[in-house]
Amino acid sequence: MKVLVTVGAQLPFKRLIKGINDINKSLKMDVFAQVGEDSDTYEGIQVIDFLSSKEYKAKLDWCDIVIAHAGMGTIIQCLELNKKLIVVPRLAKFSEHRNDHQLDTISRFEQLTSSTSLMRVCRDVKDLKKTIKQIEILSETNDFFTTEKEQDTENLGKYIKKMIDDEI
Repeated sequence: MKVLVTVGAQLPFKRLIKGINDINKSLKMDVFAQVGEDSDTYEGIQVIDFLSSKEYKAKLDWCDIVIAHAGMGTIIQCLELNKKLIVVPRLAKFSEHRNDHQLDTISRFEQLTSSTSLMRVCRDVKDLKKTIKQIEILSETNDFFTTEKEQDTENLGKYIKKMIDDEI
Protein backbone atom coordinates (compact mmCIF):
# COMPACT_ATOMS: atom_id res chain seq x y z
CA MET A 1 0.00 0.00 0.00
CA LYS A 2 1.31 3.43 -1.01
CA VAL A 3 0.60 6.26 1.43
CA LEU A 4 1.10 9.99 1.03
CA VAL A 5 1.25 11.88 4.31
CA THR A 6 1.00 15.64 4.06
CA VAL A 7 1.03 18.26 6.79
CA GLY A 8 0.53 21.33 4.59
CA ALA A 9 2.87 24.23 4.08
CA GLN A 10 2.46 26.25 7.27
CA LEU A 11 3.55 24.17 10.26
CA PRO A 12 5.17 20.82 11.02
CA PHE A 13 2.94 18.11 12.54
CA LYS A 14 5.44 15.90 14.37
CA ARG A 15 2.80 13.96 16.33
CA LEU A 16 1.27 12.72 13.07
CA ILE A 17 4.60 11.92 11.39
CA LYS A 18 5.90 10.10 14.48
CA GLY A 19 2.62 8.15 14.66
CA ILE A 20 2.91 7.08 11.01
CA ASN A 21 6.56 6.16 11.50
CA ASP A 22 5.72 3.99 14.52
CA ILE A 23 2.73 2.31 12.81
CA ASN A 24 4.76 1.58 9.71
CA LYS A 25 7.18 -0.60 11.67
CA SER A 26 4.47 -3.28 11.66
CA LEU A 27 2.42 -2.38 8.57
CA LYS A 28 5.39 -2.01 6.18
CA MET A 29 3.62 0.47 3.90
CA ASP A 30 5.36 2.49 1.20
CA VAL A 31 5.11 5.91 2.90
CA PHE A 32 6.10 9.25 1.45
CA ALA A 33 5.66 12.14 3.86
CA GLN A 34 5.74 15.87 3.26
CA VAL A 35 6.72 17.03 6.76
CA GLY A 36 7.31 20.79 6.60
CA GLU A 37 10.02 22.26 8.77
CA ASP A 38 10.63 19.07 10.74
CA SER A 39 14.28 18.21 11.37
CA ASP A 40 13.56 14.90 13.15
CA THR A 41 14.82 11.64 11.66
CA TYR A 42 12.33 8.92 10.77
CA GLU A 43 13.06 5.31 9.87
CA GLY A 44 11.04 3.36 7.34
CA ILE A 45 9.33 6.33 5.72
CA GLN A 46 10.62 8.69 3.07
CA VAL A 47 10.35 12.35 4.05
CA ILE A 48 10.72 15.69 2.33
CA ASP A 49 10.18 19.18 3.74
CA PHE A 50 8.05 20.53 0.91
CA LEU A 51 6.75 19.48 -2.51
CA SER A 52 6.17 21.67 -5.51
CA SER A 53 2.63 21.69 -6.90
CA LYS A 54 3.74 19.38 -9.71
CA GLU A 55 5.45 16.96 -7.29
CA TYR A 56 2.43 16.99 -4.98
CA LYS A 57 0.06 16.17 -7.85
CA ALA A 58 2.34 13.28 -8.91
CA LYS A 59 2.34 11.90 -5.34
CA LEU A 60 -1.47 12.19 -5.18
CA ASP A 61 -1.69 10.15 -8.38
CA TRP A 62 0.85 7.62 -7.02
CA CYS A 63 -0.70 6.90 -3.62
CA ASP A 64 -3.53 4.64 -2.53
CA ILE A 65 -4.29 6.60 0.64
CA VAL A 66 -3.66 10.17 1.77
CA ILE A 67 -3.20 10.90 5.46
CA ALA A 68 -3.26 14.59 6.29
CA HIS A 69 -3.93 17.37 8.73
CA ALA A 70 -7.50 18.63 8.49
CA GLY A 71 -6.69 21.29 5.90
CA MET A 72 -9.39 22.29 3.43
CA GLY A 73 -7.04 22.23 0.42
CA THR A 74 -6.16 18.57 0.90
CA ILE A 75 -9.76 17.61 1.66
CA ILE A 76 -11.04 19.29 -1.50
CA GLN A 77 -8.30 17.77 -3.70
CA CYS A 78 -9.03 14.27 -2.40
CA LEU A 79 -12.77 14.85 -2.86
CA GLU A 80 -12.19 15.87 -6.48
CA LEU A 81 -10.06 12.76 -7.10
CA ASN A 82 -12.25 10.44 -5.02
CA LYS A 83 -9.04 9.48 -3.19
CA LYS A 84 -9.02 7.62 0.13
CA LEU A 85 -8.31 10.19 2.82
CA ILE A 86 -7.71 10.07 6.57
CA VAL A 87 -7.67 13.44 8.31
CA VAL A 88 -6.06 14.00 11.70
CA PRO A 89 -6.62 17.40 13.30
CA ARG A 90 -3.78 19.52 14.59
CA LEU A 91 -4.38 20.46 18.22
CA ALA A 92 -3.51 23.72 19.95
CA LYS A 93 -2.75 21.91 23.22
CA PHE A 94 0.27 20.33 21.49
CA SER A 95 1.27 23.69 19.92
CA GLU A 96 0.48 22.26 16.47
CA HIS A 97 -1.67 25.27 15.59
CA ARG A 98 -2.76 28.57 17.07
CA ASN A 99 -6.30 27.32 17.77
CA ASP A 100 -8.47 24.23 17.37
CA HIS A 101 -10.30 25.21 14.17
CA GLN A 102 -9.34 21.84 12.66
CA LEU A 103 -11.58 20.17 15.24
CA ASP A 104 -14.45 22.26 13.88
CA THR A 105 -13.54 21.21 10.35
CA ILE A 106 -13.53 17.50 11.12
CA SER A 107 -16.73 17.75 13.16
CA ARG A 108 -18.54 19.14 10.13
CA PHE A 109 -17.14 16.55 7.73
CA GLU A 110 -17.44 13.60 10.08
CA GLN A 111 -21.23 13.78 9.95
CA LEU A 112 -21.05 13.16 6.18
CA THR A 113 -19.11 9.91 6.52
CA SER A 114 -19.96 6.30 7.24
CA SER A 115 -18.16 2.95 7.32
CA THR A 116 -18.03 2.94 3.50
CA SER A 117 -16.79 6.52 3.00
CA LEU A 118 -13.43 7.15 1.37
CA MET A 119 -12.88 10.00 3.83
CA ARG A 120 -12.29 9.16 7.47
CA VAL A 121 -11.66 11.27 10.52
CA CYS A 122 -9.08 10.07 13.02
CA ARG A 123 -9.29 12.20 16.14
CA ASP A 124 -6.40 10.46 17.91
CA VAL A 125 -3.13 9.27 16.37
CA LYS A 126 -3.44 6.18 18.60
CA ASP A 127 -6.39 5.11 16.40
CA LEU A 128 -4.56 5.62 13.12
CA LYS A 129 -3.57 1.99 12.55
CA LYS A 130 -7.19 0.84 12.98
CA THR A 131 -8.41 3.61 10.66
CA ILE A 132 -5.84 2.69 7.99
CA LYS A 133 -6.96 -0.94 8.10
CA GLN A 134 -10.63 0.10 7.77
CA ILE A 135 -10.10 2.37 4.77
CA GLU A 136 -7.51 0.16 3.06
CA ILE A 137 -10.10 -2.50 2.19
CA LEU A 138 -12.50 -0.07 0.52
CA SER A 139 -12.83 0.16 -3.24
CA GLU A 140 -11.82 3.41 -4.94
CA THR A 141 -15.28 3.31 -6.52
CA ASN A 142 -16.89 4.02 -3.13
CA ASP A 143 -18.20 7.53 -2.55
CA PHE A 144 -16.08 10.08 -0.73
CA PHE A 145 -19.07 10.83 1.50
CA THR A 146 -21.84 8.29 1.98
CA THR A 147 -24.66 9.91 3.89
CA GLU A 148 -27.92 11.22 2.46
CA LYS A 149 -26.63 14.78 2.89
CA GLU A 150 -23.97 13.98 0.29
CA GLN A 151 -26.53 13.09 -2.38
CA ASP A 152 -27.63 16.73 -2.67
CA THR A 153 -24.52 17.98 -4.52
CA GLU A 154 -25.75 21.57 -4.83
CA ASN A 155 -26.14 21.90 -1.08
CA LEU A 156 -22.89 19.97 -0.48
CA GLY A 157 -21.03 22.58 -2.54
CA LYS A 158 -22.62 25.38 -0.51
CA TYR A 159 -21.75 23.49 2.69
CA ILE A 160 -18.08 23.15 1.74
CA LYS A 161 -17.89 26.80 0.62
CA LYS A 162 -19.36 27.89 3.96
CA MET A 163 -16.79 25.78 5.81
CA ILE A 164 -13.98 27.41 3.86
CA ASP A 165 -15.39 30.90 4.42
CA ASP A 166 -15.78 30.21 8.15
CA GLU A 167 -12.11 29.16 8.41
CA ILE A 168 -10.74 32.23 6.63
